[in-house]
Amino acid sequence: MQDATEIEADHTHFYPGATARVPPGAAPGDGALVVHFADGSTASGTLAAETLTVAPYRTRAGTPIAARRWRIERRADGLRIAARLPA
Repeated sequence: MQDATEIEADHTHFYPGATARVPPGAAPGDGALVVHFADGSTASGTLAAETLTVAPYRTRAGTPIAARRWRIERRADGLRIAARLPA
């Protein structure tokens, strides 16, 4: 089983225009992800083609964030959230 790719979000949650970085030398390929948000919270997720699915999680302040699906744009340094998709 392949390990999950870890990505670092630039904010406490995703929204259109938000970005996430991948560690140098890693590529955000399809499969399991661990998302590390800017406040220290984490969530599991999956990346398939141009769709990112993030499981529900709580921000460090305790705000619940529901599961969401996003259309993404892949970039050399990570990814950019393009639009929210229906659940």
